[in-house]
Amino acid sequence: MLRALLLSLVATTALADSLHVCEHCAKHQLPQPLKLTPGRKYARDRRVDIEHLKLDVTPDFNRRSVSGTMTMTFKPIAFPLDKLELDAVDLNIGEIQLTGAQLDDHIVAAEKLTILFQKPVAPGVEVSLSIAFSAEPKQGLYFKTPDMGFRQTDTQLWTQGEADLHRFWFPCYDYPNERFTSEVICHAPAGMEVVSNGVLLSKEPQGLLTTWHWKQNQPHVNYLIALACGYFHKLEDKVGDLPLALLVPPSHQAQAAAAFADTRKIIEFFNREIGVAFPWDKYFQVYCLDFIAGGMENTSCTFEAAGMLFDSSSEQLRTLHRLDAHETAHQWFGDLLTCRDWSHLWLNEGFASYYTVLYEGEKSGADAMKLSLWYEAEEVFEAADTRPTVWRDYGDPMEQFDSRVYPKGAWILHMLRSQLGPDLYRQAIRTYLERHRNQIVGTDDLQDVLEEVSGLSLDQFFDQWLYHGGVPELRVDYAWDAGSKQAKVTVKQTQKITEQVRLFRLPLPVAFTVKGKKEPLLFKMDVSQAEEDFYFSLPAQPELVRLDPDYTLLAKIDFSPPGEMLSKQLAGDMIGRMIAARQLGSRKDQSSVDQLAKLLREDAFHAVRSEAADSLKKIATPAARSALIAGLADQTDARARESVVQALAAIPHPEAQQALEKHAASEKNPMIRALIVKSWGARPGDAAIHQALLEQLQSQTYQNSVASAAIQALHAHDDATAVPAIFKRLQENPLDFRTRDYALAWNQLAFLARRRDGRDADPQVREFLVSLLTSPKEELRVAAAKALGTLRDPKSLAVLEPMTAGVSSFQDPVREAASKSVQALQSELSSPAELKNLWDQVQQLQKKSEALEKQVNDAKKKAAAR
Repeated sequence: MLRALLLSLVATTALADSLHVCEHCAKHQLPQPLKLTPGRKYARDRRVDIEHLKLDVTPDFNRRSVSGTMTMTFKPIAFPLDKLELDAVDLNIGEIQLTGAQLDDHIVAAEKLTILFQKPVAPGVEVSLSIAFSAEPKQGLYFKTPDMGFRQTDTQLWTQGEADLHRFWFPCYDYPNERFTSEVICHAPAGMEVVSNGVLLSKEPQGLLTTWHWKQNQPHVNYLIALACGYFHKLEDKVGDLPLALLVPPSHQAQAAAAFADTRKIIEFFNREIGVAFPWDKYFQVYCLDFIAGGMENTSCTFEAAGMLFDSSSEQLRTLHRLDAHETAHQWFGDLLTCRDWSHLWLNEGFASYYTVLYEGEKSGADAMKLSLWYEAEEVFEAADTRPTVWRDYGDPMEQFDSRVYPKGAWILHMLRSQLGPDLYRQAIRTYLERHRNQIVGTDDLQDVLEEVSGLSLDQFFDQWLYHGGVPELRVDYAWDAGSKQAKVTVKQTQKITEQVRLFRLPLPVAFTVKGKKEPLLFKMDVSQAEEDFYFSLPAQPELVRLDPDYTLLAKIDFSPPGEMLSKQLAGDMIGRMIAARQLGSRKDQSSVDQLAKLLREDAFHAVRSEAADSLKKIATPAARSALIAGLADQTDARARESVVQALAAIPHPEAQQALEKHAASEKNPMIRALIVKSWGARPGDAAIHQALLEQLQSQTYQNSVASAAIQALHAHDDATAVPAIFKRLQENPLDFRTRDYALAWNQLAFLARRRDGRDADPQVREFLVSLLTSPKEELRVAAAKALGTLRDPKSLAVLEPMTAGVSSFQDPVREAASKSVQALQSELSSPAELKNLWDQVQQLQKKSEALEKQVNDAKKKAAAR
């Protein structure tokens, strides 16, 4: 049983590891790093000033290819230019034309296209370079077509440039320290919509194609160039004269309005809060199938993941206003101003994250804003990353996209705003934007403006928060001296001190609530030593001591209020109640359970009720369990109800299990029902539960969330009798699953169908997984390669071993998954005799694989000939 449990855990975790996900408010699932390069990273030299870039392209949806010309106008900056290096990977380069210089030759290397001039081009001389190219890109530009398993009516393509992916589909300068205007001309099949940066200059029918001409009149960086082409359902709106639009795949038409609900309000708020009007000609949002990021802030046209759309049955558990606010904020922070190299990425992502927090306050009030900050802080603490925010030792730019730049970046701005005050902070940010408009920026540019506007020296602040790592960890103790009427507060910095993490100097506010005083008495401690004592003269012993009551400091604070102070705190501010509810979870006494039960029933704020549920789960006494069961029926807010369900699911007691079974029968929210169904995975051998899971497997919900949960629970049971039902379900309408859920489900099925106890692996499952190895969807190919390892069938070696061959300068997740599976399968072979006995079967499977590959290639040729 233990071995089966460990295998289950490994199988599940292994596939989860393939989904490189940044958990920042679930907004970003990011692509894997492509290539890890050692050494510190610095901005590239700018040998030329690129003035304009024009793309004239024709996509071929049958061949999944693109062809066209890239025309670039540039001038050498300071030195004569004998050659121009452009980024280009796996491109077919055709005719090259020059105006203003004479071409000598060109060199195509693995990652570069070098243009050689007959004579060096003098500084300031304008040159126009035109390059014909074609590509079948594996990165940067992505087709979603019927032969890839998508609905014909949802056919589309989209691009994703960040960090440096455009080089895979057109030759370019693919680095963020150069800005230029751009235009995109796209010849698309008639009936399709084309979206790109800037304004639409023209749309002209030309037989079976329509030519769309978009032009971006203000300079931006290369990775922000965008192209989407396909069939879409479109909604439109305006903010003043600014056109707004939202486009979704036609199959998601019903979800469009909810995704568009906040856009106009967000832009109106940012216009006021930032003090600089929305800087571009339009703002469109395009929801893309299987998008490789949660959202991408292309200039004037954000692309977002269609998988994040939702329907009304999810209640408060799903919303897109945070994604919307984050990507919209980038139109100022990241687009109008762009970090000069990836070490300063926080200037893009930290600002976008913080202005999302500010919009949360605008939309839902001060407590909602503080809750967003709470979640951001929790993510920083959980990551425990001690690298600096401004960091040059990354191997690939994508390694920068983590908690240091998103939530920690947001908190750095919040601490600055708290120290300067909102008005002075707004003035500084407006000055920063106006001064560096349409430029690239570094952290020093922001610091200079903040110091200029405020008159403060911020050297130490920026040094400790941005150029060094970690966060302060504070152990705080309190004592009262009745004789002197003084409160003593002792602060110890307990973070591990290293070269990267130093002692912090920080203002730590403390508030004392004293009987007879209308307002708490507020003081500020200037903490800078490893351990310090602070004394405060008060009129009487305080009833409550609150550290950082306005929530202005990112710090892990360990402080346990004495006596009745915790009870007093439960009646105070929202963050204070959250902290008190969490601290009560470390106690087992009946009084703590009673206080938490009251919070769960009566607190006005959903997150406090959720925290109370979590603490009752940790206590897990019969009284705590009863409080959770009683509190489940009272939760009209789905967020709190979800927390109670999660708490009960973590308590392995029949009463908790029965309560969840009963609740499942009436729960209308499929996301919460999925949690209950998933919890049944902890009940193997229960015939009634097994039957219930088979029934839930057939349920029809948005994105099949309940069916996916049932598969996960059956996987946890390790019951091979469920294989036929799961196998059949996964072949029915696979498009109704999210791709990543579908991929995970095949790995879970492979675990159930695996070779074990003298029984061969299920041949049907193996054959289907082999067929998935040729899927046009990379995520499914990765999943199939991993699942064949999980299946533990040595016959799979015949198809997996050839996939491990070859060398590439870029990381290949399919090859890596196949290599790991080959290693696992080879370790299963106990002797040379077993290998010999397997050989005939392997050869037969090899022939089947070759035949299948031929069928796929023939299908591609037929499609290309249409």
